[in-house]
Amino acid sequence: MELSDAEKLILTMLCEVHQHLDIAGAVDPKFVQSALHSGNTWGLRWKYGALYDGNARSDPPIVKEVVRILDMWSAIEDGYDALQSLDKDRVAASISPRQCEVKFLGFDSDTEFEHANIASFLIKDMQRFPKFAGRDIHSHLPSISIYRRMVRAFESLQKLIGKGRLNTDQLIALLNENTGPRCNFLKLV
Repeated sequence: MELSDAEKLILTMLCEVHQHLDIAGAVDPKFVQSALHSGNTWGLRWKYGALYDGNARSDPPIVKEVVRILDMWSAIEDGYDALQSLDKDRVAASISPRQCEVKFLGFDSDTEFEHANIASFLIKDMQRFPKFAGRDIHSHLPSISIYRRMVRAFESLQKLIGKGRLNTDQLIALLNENTGPRCNFLKLV
């Protein structure tokens, strides 16, 4: 949702009045302010969809990309956590030695700021992807090119497994998509 500067100012002022008067209502003024200040106004449509007519524009492509990445990492972590110890050992023996933790560590907040901002907003403000809540999701290393390769492989696997859990071989295949120059987001635990 694109808002003019004047609309943002009006909404911010209305939120402040709403909070100052301690008005209880269906709209959370803190959430609205967070969406406005972080540039994630698409989140208003997600949270308050009933307030919009049916012809609202679709989400920005970068939002869709971040959601796909977070979905993939949720599936990777769930699959890995469900493995027996011997299968975890097999994963460790089969993946690149530069990988260090089977855990989503986020995006580089310097070079991938938009991705990091959207992920943070989804997790903290929208309370989506609770698995990642409370984590520092700023990897401090560029990760998006690796995540894009992993998502392509993940989407192919999803066609085969549907909503089922990833097995050992599928996890190994996905984790081996990390062909970056150094360990940037994987550490075996």
